[in-house]
Amino acid sequence: KKLCRYSKSHYRRQQRQSNQQLTMGINDEETLTTTLIDPESLDNPNPTYQKGELQESKCRDAWAAILFYAQLIAVCCVCGVLGVPAVRRNVGDVVVVEGRTDYTGLIYVTLIGAASSFTLSTISLTLMTTCPKFLIQLSLLFSLLLSLLITATSFYYQQYIAGAFGILFFLMSCCYACCVWRRIPFAAANLNTGLTAVKRNGGVFVTSVWITVVSFGYLVVWMVAMVGVYDATGAAAGGVEGNNNVQPSWGYLFLLLLSLFWTQQVFQNTIHVIVAGVVSTWWFAPDEASSCCSVAIKDSFIRATTSSFGSICFGSLLVAIIQTLRSMVESARHDSSNDGCAAFVLCLVDCLLQCLQGILEYFNKFAYIYVGMYGY
Repeated sequence: KKLCRYSKSHYRRQQRQSNQQLTMGINDEETLTTTLIDPESLDNPNPTYQKGELQESKCRDAWAAILFYAQLIAVCCVCGVLGVPAVRRNVGDVVVVEGRTDYTGLIYVTLIGAASSFTLSTISLTLMTTCPKFLIQLSLLFSLLLSLLITATSFYYQQYIAGAFGILFFLMSCCYACCVWRRIPFAAANLNTGLTAVKRNGGVFVTSVWITVVSFGYLVVWMVAMVGVYDATGAAAGGVEGNNNVQPSWGYLFLLLLSLFWTQQVFQNTIHVIVAGVVSTWWFAPDEASSCCSVAIKDSFIRATTSSFGSICFGSLLVAIIQTLRSMVESARHDSSNDGCAAFVLCLVDCLLQCLQGILEYFNKFAYIYVGMYGY
Protein backbone atom coordinates (compact mmCIF):
# COMPACT_ATOMS: atom_id res chain seq x y z
CA LYS A 1 0.00 0.00 0.00
CA LYS A 2 2.99 2.31 0.40
CA LEU A 3 3.27 2.24 -3.37
CA CYS A 4 -0.23 3.71 -3.85
CA ARG A 5 0.25 7.26 -2.56
CA TYR A 6 2.95 9.83 -1.98
CA SER A 7 3.04 13.53 -1.36
CA LYS A 8 2.30 15.89 -4.24
CA SER A 9 4.09 18.70 -2.43
CA HIS A 10 7.09 16.40 -1.95
CA TYR A 11 7.19 15.76 -5.69
CA ARG A 12 6.97 19.47 -6.53
CA ARG A 13 9.60 20.29 -3.94
CA GLN A 14 12.01 17.81 -5.48
CA GLN A 15 11.40 19.34 -8.90
CA ARG A 16 12.10 22.85 -7.57
CA GLN A 17 15.29 21.65 -5.89
CA SER A 18 16.50 19.98 -9.08
CA ASN A 19 15.72 23.05 -11.19
CA GLN A 20 17.49 25.34 -8.70
CA GLN A 21 20.57 23.14 -8.75
CA LEU A 22 20.68 23.13 -12.54
CA THR A 23 20.04 26.88 -12.77
CA MET A 24 22.73 27.76 -10.23
CA GLY A 25 25.19 25.52 -12.03
CA ILE A 26 25.59 23.06 -9.17
CA ASN A 27 27.22 20.05 -10.76
CA ASP A 28 27.91 18.15 -7.55
CA GLU A 29 26.90 14.66 -8.58
CA GLU A 30 27.13 13.32 -5.02
CA THR A 31 24.69 15.98 -3.76
CA LEU A 32 22.21 15.16 -6.49
CA THR A 33 22.52 11.44 -5.86
CA THR A 34 22.00 11.89 -2.12
CA THR A 35 18.89 13.96 -2.78
CA LEU A 36 17.44 11.27 -5.03
CA ILE A 37 18.37 8.23 -2.94
CA ASP A 38 17.52 9.67 0.49
CA PRO A 39 14.51 11.99 0.04
CA GLU A 40 13.21 13.74 3.12
CA SER A 41 10.25 12.12 4.86
CA LEU A 42 7.17 14.30 4.82
CA ASP A 43 3.61 13.71 5.90
CA ASN A 44 1.06 13.47 3.14
CA PRO A 45 -1.05 16.64 3.34
CA ASN A 46 -3.19 15.60 0.39
CA PRO A 47 -4.22 11.96 0.82
CA THR A 48 -6.50 12.06 -2.23
CA TYR A 49 -3.57 12.52 -4.63
CA GLN A 50 -2.54 9.20 -6.19
CA LYS A 51 0.01 8.18 -8.79
CA GLY A 52 -1.56 4.76 -9.15
CA GLU A 53 -3.96 2.37 -7.49
CA LEU A 54 -3.00 -0.99 -6.09
CA GLN A 55 -4.87 -3.60 -8.11
CA GLU A 56 -6.51 -6.70 -6.70
CA SER A 57 -4.53 -9.86 -7.18
CA LYS A 58 -6.01 -11.74 -10.12
CA CYS A 59 -4.87 -13.07 -13.48
CA ARG A 60 -5.19 -10.42 -16.19
CA ASP A 61 -5.32 -11.12 -19.92
CA ALA A 62 -5.25 -14.83 -19.21
CA TRP A 63 -6.00 -15.63 -22.86
CA ALA A 64 -2.65 -14.10 -23.89
CA ALA A 65 -0.77 -16.24 -21.36
CA ILE A 66 -2.58 -19.40 -22.51
CA LEU A 67 -1.83 -18.61 -26.15
CA PHE A 68 1.82 -17.97 -25.29
CA TYR A 69 2.19 -21.33 -23.54
CA ALA A 70 0.42 -23.03 -26.46
CA GLN A 71 2.89 -21.68 -29.01
CA LEU A 72 5.80 -22.70 -26.76
CA ILE A 73 4.48 -26.26 -26.66
CA ALA A 74 3.97 -26.21 -30.43
CA VAL A 75 7.56 -25.10 -31.08
CA CYS A 76 8.91 -27.77 -28.73
CA CYS A 77 6.86 -30.43 -30.53
CA VAL A 78 8.14 -29.30 -33.93
CA CYS A 79 11.67 -29.32 -32.53
CA GLY A 80 11.31 -32.91 -31.27
CA VAL A 81 9.42 -34.36 -34.23
CA LEU A 82 11.12 -32.59 -37.16
CA GLY A 83 14.11 -30.65 -35.87
CA VAL A 84 16.09 -33.24 -33.92
CA PRO A 85 16.06 -35.86 -36.74
CA ALA A 86 17.04 -33.16 -39.26
CA VAL A 87 19.97 -32.01 -37.13
CA ARG A 88 21.14 -35.59 -36.65
CA ARG A 89 21.12 -36.11 -40.39
CA ASN A 90 22.92 -32.86 -41.18
CA VAL A 91 25.49 -32.52 -38.39
CA GLY A 92 28.46 -34.79 -38.95
CA ASP A 93 31.68 -35.25 -40.77
CA VAL A 94 30.21 -37.36 -43.58
CA VAL A 95 27.71 -35.92 -46.01
CA VAL A 96 25.56 -38.79 -47.22
CA VAL A 97 22.99 -36.95 -49.32
CA GLU A 98 24.13 -34.39 -51.88
CA GLY A 99 22.95 -30.88 -51.12
CA ARG A 100 22.68 -31.44 -47.37
CA THR A 101 23.67 -28.48 -45.18
CA ASP A 102 26.01 -28.78 -42.22
CA TYR A 103 24.71 -26.74 -39.25
CA THR A 104 27.74 -27.25 -37.01
CA GLY A 105 29.17 -23.81 -37.75
CA LEU A 106 25.83 -22.15 -37.07
CA ILE A 107 25.56 -23.85 -33.69
CA TYR A 108 29.10 -22.80 -32.74
CA VAL A 109 28.41 -19.20 -33.78
CA THR A 110 25.27 -19.15 -31.63
CA LEU A 111 27.15 -20.42 -28.58
CA ILE A 112 29.96 -17.91 -29.07
CA GLY A 113 27.45 -15.08 -29.51
CA ALA A 114 25.66 -16.02 -26.29
CA ALA A 115 28.91 -16.12 -24.30
CA SER A 116 30.02 -12.79 -25.78
CA SER A 117 26.69 -11.14 -24.97
CA PHE A 118 26.86 -12.29 -21.36
CA THR A 119 30.43 -11.02 -21.01
CA LEU A 120 29.68 -7.64 -22.59
CA SER A 121 26.56 -7.11 -20.46
CA THR A 122 28.55 -7.84 -17.29
CA ILE A 123 31.27 -5.38 -18.33
CA SER A 124 28.73 -2.68 -19.23
CA LEU A 125 26.95 -3.04 -15.87
CA THR A 126 30.28 -2.72 -14.06
CA LEU A 127 31.20 0.40 -16.04
CA MET A 128 27.82 2.02 -15.39
CA THR A 129 28.28 1.41 -11.68
CA THR A 130 31.77 2.92 -11.53
CA CYS A 131 31.60 5.89 -13.92
CA PRO A 132 28.06 6.78 -15.05
CA LYS A 133 28.81 10.45 -15.71
CA PHE A 134 31.76 9.63 -17.96
CA LEU A 135 29.69 7.10 -19.93
CA ILE A 136 26.96 9.66 -20.64
CA GLN A 137 29.52 12.22 -21.79
CA LEU A 138 31.28 9.59 -23.90
CA SER A 139 28.02 8.62 -25.63
CA LEU A 140 27.37 12.25 -26.62
CA LEU A 141 30.91 12.74 -27.92
CA PHE A 142 30.78 9.42 -29.77
CA SER A 143 27.63 10.46 -31.64
CA LEU A 144 29.34 13.70 -32.67
CA LEU A 145 32.47 11.92 -33.88
CA LEU A 146 30.40 9.33 -35.74
CA SER A 147 28.37 11.96 -37.62
CA LEU A 148 31.58 13.83 -38.46
CA LEU A 149 33.20 10.63 -39.74
CA ILE A 150 30.18 9.85 -41.94
CA THR A 151 30.31 13.38 -43.35
CA ALA A 152 34.01 13.14 -44.16
CA THR A 153 33.53 9.72 -45.77
CA SER A 154 30.69 11.04 -47.93
CA PHE A 155 32.79 13.92 -49.24
CA TYR A 156 35.76 11.62 -49.80
CA TYR A 157 33.68 9.42 -52.11
CA GLN A 158 32.17 12.54 -53.76
CA GLN A 159 28.69 11.93 -52.34
CA TYR A 160 28.01 15.62 -51.85
CA ILE A 161 24.30 15.35 -51.03
CA ALA A 162 24.99 12.78 -48.33
CA GLY A 163 27.81 14.98 -47.07
CA ALA A 164 25.49 17.99 -46.85
CA PHE A 165 23.01 15.98 -44.80
CA GLY A 166 25.91 14.79 -42.67
CA ILE A 167 26.90 18.37 -41.91
CA LEU A 168 23.30 19.17 -41.01
CA PHE A 169 23.04 16.24 -38.60
CA PHE A 170 26.44 17.09 -37.12
CA LEU A 171 25.33 20.66 -36.39
CA MET A 172 22.08 19.41 -34.89
CA SER A 173 24.02 16.97 -32.71
CA CYS A 174 26.29 19.79 -31.56
CA CYS A 175 23.30 21.92 -30.58
CA TYR A 176 21.75 19.02 -28.71
CA ALA A 177 25.00 18.29 -26.85
CA CYS A 178 25.36 21.95 -25.83
CA CYS A 179 21.78 22.07 -24.56
CA VAL A 180 21.94 18.90 -22.44
CA TRP A 181 25.56 19.01 -21.30
CA ARG A 182 24.75 20.87 -18.07
CA ARG A 183 22.09 18.27 -17.26
CA ILE A 184 24.52 15.36 -17.38
CA PRO A 185 25.16 15.42 -13.58
CA PHE A 186 21.42 15.11 -12.97
CA ALA A 187 21.15 12.23 -15.46
CA ALA A 188 24.16 10.55 -13.83
CA ALA A 189 22.52 10.95 -10.42
CA ASN A 190 19.37 9.25 -11.69
CA LEU A 191 21.48 6.46 -13.14
CA ASN A 192 23.29 6.13 -9.82
CA THR A 193 19.96 5.90 -8.02
CA GLY A 194 18.74 3.04 -10.20
CA LEU A 195 22.05 1.22 -9.94
CA THR A 196 22.02 1.66 -6.15
CA ALA A 197 18.64 -0.04 -6.02
CA VAL A 198 19.94 -2.91 -8.15
CA LYS A 199 23.13 -3.28 -6.08
CA ARG A 200 21.17 -3.41 -2.84
CA ASN A 201 19.03 -6.15 -4.37
CA GLY A 202 21.64 -8.31 -6.04
CA GLY A 203 19.14 -11.08 -6.58
CA VAL A 204 17.65 -9.01 -9.42
CA PHE A 205 20.83 -9.52 -11.41
CA VAL A 206 20.79 -13.27 -10.71
CA THR A 207 17.13 -13.48 -11.73
CA SER A 208 17.82 -11.57 -14.94
CA VAL A 209 20.74 -13.85 -15.82
CA TRP A 210 18.59 -16.91 -15.16
CA ILE A 211 15.80 -15.63 -17.42
CA THR A 212 18.40 -14.80 -20.08
CA VAL A 213 19.75 -18.36 -19.93
CA VAL A 214 16.21 -19.72 -20.34
CA SER A 215 15.74 -17.36 -23.28
CA PHE A 216 18.91 -18.68 -24.89
CA GLY A 217 17.71 -22.24 -24.38
CA TYR A 218 14.49 -21.40 -26.17
CA LEU A 219 16.50 -19.82 -29.00
CA VAL A 220 18.37 -23.11 -29.48
CA VAL A 221 15.07 -25.02 -29.52
CA TRP A 222 13.63 -22.57 -32.04
CA MET A 223 16.66 -22.91 -34.31
CA VAL A 224 16.36 -26.70 -34.27
CA ALA A 225 12.66 -26.38 -35.08
CA MET A 226 13.49 -24.04 -37.97
CA VAL A 227 15.96 -26.60 -39.33
CA GLY A 228 13.24 -29.25 -39.17
CA VAL A 229 10.75 -27.04 -41.01
CA TYR A 230 13.30 -26.27 -43.73
CA ASP A 231 14.09 -29.96 -44.21
CA ALA A 232 10.44 -31.00 -44.19
CA THR A 233 9.51 -28.23 -46.61
CA GLY A 234 12.23 -29.33 -49.03
CA ALA A 235 11.04 -32.92 -48.93
CA ALA A 236 7.37 -31.94 -49.31
CA ALA A 237 8.27 -29.77 -52.31
CA GLY A 238 9.54 -32.82 -54.17
CA GLY A 239 13.22 -32.39 -53.30
CA VAL A 240 15.54 -34.66 -51.43
CA GLU A 241 14.92 -34.86 -47.71
CA GLY A 242 17.58 -32.68 -46.11
CA ASN A 243 17.90 -30.39 -49.13
CA ASN A 244 17.36 -26.85 -47.86
CA ASN A 245 17.46 -25.07 -51.20
CA VAL A 246 13.65 -24.93 -51.11
CA GLN A 247 12.41 -22.08 -48.90
CA PRO A 248 9.45 -22.67 -46.55
CA SER A 249 6.14 -21.01 -47.32
CA TRP A 250 5.41 -17.53 -46.03
CA GLY A 251 2.85 -18.95 -43.61
CA TYR A 252 5.37 -21.21 -41.86
CA LEU A 253 7.92 -18.41 -41.86
CA PHE A 254 5.45 -15.95 -40.33
CA LEU A 255 4.50 -18.35 -37.52
CA LEU A 256 8.11 -19.21 -36.73
CA LEU A 257 9.24 -15.59 -36.65
CA LEU A 258 6.21 -14.58 -34.59
CA SER A 259 7.02 -17.27 -32.05
CA LEU A 260 10.65 -16.14 -31.87
CA PHE A 261 9.93 -12.42 -31.47
CA TRP A 262 7.04 -12.95 -29.07
CA THR A 263 9.02 -15.23 -26.76
CA GLN A 264 12.03 -12.94 -26.71
CA GLN A 265 9.77 -9.95 -25.98
CA VAL A 266 8.10 -11.82 -23.13
CA PHE A 267 11.42 -12.72 -21.52
CA GLN A 268 12.70 -9.17 -21.90
CA ASN A 269 9.54 -7.56 -20.54
CA THR A 270 9.35 -10.01 -17.65
CA ILE A 271 12.76 -8.79 -16.50
CA HIS A 272 11.54 -5.21 -16.97
CA VAL A 273 8.49 -5.80 -14.77
CA ILE A 274 10.51 -7.55 -12.05
CA VAL A 275 13.06 -4.74 -11.90
CA ALA A 276 10.30 -2.10 -11.81
CA GLY A 277 8.62 -3.84 -8.88
CA VAL A 278 11.85 -4.24 -6.92
CA VAL A 279 13.06 -0.67 -7.50
CA SER A 280 9.68 0.86 -6.59
CA THR A 281 9.58 -1.20 -3.39
CA TRP A 282 13.12 -0.12 -2.56
CA TRP A 283 12.15 3.53 -3.08
CA PHE A 284 8.98 3.54 -0.96
CA ALA A 285 9.73 0.71 1.50
CA PRO A 286 13.53 0.27 1.61
CA ASP A 287 13.38 -2.15 4.55
CA GLU A 288 11.67 -4.70 2.31
CA ALA A 289 14.21 -4.40 -0.54
CA SER A 290 17.71 -4.05 0.88
CA SER A 291 19.26 -7.50 0.59
CA CYS A 292 20.35 -9.94 -2.07
CA CYS A 293 17.34 -12.19 -1.54
CA SER A 294 14.84 -9.62 -0.32
CA VAL A 295 11.10 -10.12 -0.08
CA ALA A 296 10.62 -7.58 -2.88
CA ILE A 297 12.49 -9.77 -5.37
CA LYS A 298 10.41 -12.82 -4.53
CA ASP A 299 7.11 -10.94 -4.64
CA SER A 300 7.96 -9.14 -7.87
CA PHE A 301 9.01 -12.38 -9.55
CA ILE A 302 5.81 -14.15 -8.47
CA ARG A 303 3.60 -11.30 -9.68
CA ALA A 304 5.43 -11.06 -13.01
CA THR A 305 5.13 -14.78 -13.70
CA THR A 306 1.57 -15.31 -12.45
CA SER A 307 -1.06 -12.58 -12.12
CA SER A 308 0.69 -10.04 -14.38
CA PHE A 309 2.04 -12.54 -16.90
CA GLY A 310 -1.00 -12.19 -19.17
CA SER A 311 -0.46 -8.42 -19.42
CA ILE A 312 3.19 -9.02 -20.31
CA CYS A 313 2.23 -11.52 -23.02
CA PHE A 314 -0.43 -9.22 -24.47
CA GLY A 315 1.85 -6.20 -24.82
CA SER A 316 4.68 -8.36 -26.13
CA LEU A 317 2.40 -9.90 -28.76
CA LEU A 318 1.56 -6.50 -30.25
CA VAL A 319 5.24 -5.64 -30.69
CA ALA A 320 6.08 -9.14 -31.94
CA ILE A 321 3.49 -8.92 -34.72
CA ILE A 322 5.03 -5.66 -35.96
CA GLN A 323 8.54 -7.12 -35.74
CA THR A 324 7.47 -10.18 -37.73
CA LEU A 325 5.87 -8.09 -40.45
CA ARG A 326 8.98 -5.88 -40.63
CA SER A 327 11.23 -8.90 -40.95
CA MET A 328 9.17 -10.30 -43.80
CA VAL A 329 9.02 -6.91 -45.54
CA GLU A 330 12.80 -6.54 -45.28
CA SER A 331 13.22 -10.03 -46.70
CA ALA A 332 10.97 -9.09 -49.62
CA ARG A 333 12.92 -5.87 -50.17
CA HIS A 334 16.13 -7.81 -50.69
CA ASP A 335 14.48 -10.03 -53.29
CA SER A 336 16.24 -9.33 -56.59
CA SER A 337 13.08 -10.06 -58.59
CA ASN A 338 11.34 -6.91 -57.32
CA ASP A 339 11.24 -3.91 -59.63
CA GLY A 340 11.85 -0.32 -58.56
CA CYS A 341 8.19 0.47 -57.84
CA ALA A 342 7.72 -2.60 -55.63
CA ALA A 343 10.94 -1.86 -53.74
CA PHE A 344 9.76 1.74 -53.14
CA VAL A 345 6.39 0.57 -51.76
CA LEU A 346 8.08 -1.99 -49.52
CA CYS A 347 10.40 0.72 -48.23
CA LEU A 348 7.41 2.89 -47.30
CA VAL A 349 5.71 -0.04 -45.59
CA ASP A 350 8.88 -0.79 -43.64
CA CYS A 351 9.09 2.85 -42.53
CA LEU A 352 5.47 2.85 -41.32
CA LEU A 353 5.95 -0.42 -39.45
CA GLN A 354 9.10 0.93 -37.82
CA CYS A 355 7.23 4.02 -36.61
CA LEU A 356 4.40 1.88 -35.28
CA GLN A 357 6.85 -0.39 -33.50
CA GLY A 358 8.54 2.60 -31.87
CA ILE A 359 5.19 3.92 -30.62
CA LEU A 360 4.20 0.54 -29.16
CA GLU A 361 7.56 0.08 -27.45
CA TYR A 362 7.36 3.60 -26.03
CA PHE A 363 3.99 2.96 -24.39
CA ASN A 364 4.96 -0.54 -23.28
CA LYS A 365 8.00 0.82 -21.47
CA PHE A 366 5.84 2.89 -19.10
CA ALA A 367 2.94 0.43 -19.02
CA TYR A 368 5.17 -2.33 -17.69
CA ILE A 369 6.45 -0.03 -14.94
CA TYR A 370 2.87 0.37 -13.76
CA VAL A 371 2.38 -3.38 -14.07
CA GLY A 372 5.41 -3.97 -11.86
CA MET A 373 4.45 -1.32 -9.30
CA TYR A 374 0.70 -1.75 -8.96
CA GLY A 375 -0.19 -5.02 -10.70
CA TYR A 376 -2.20 -3.67 -13.63
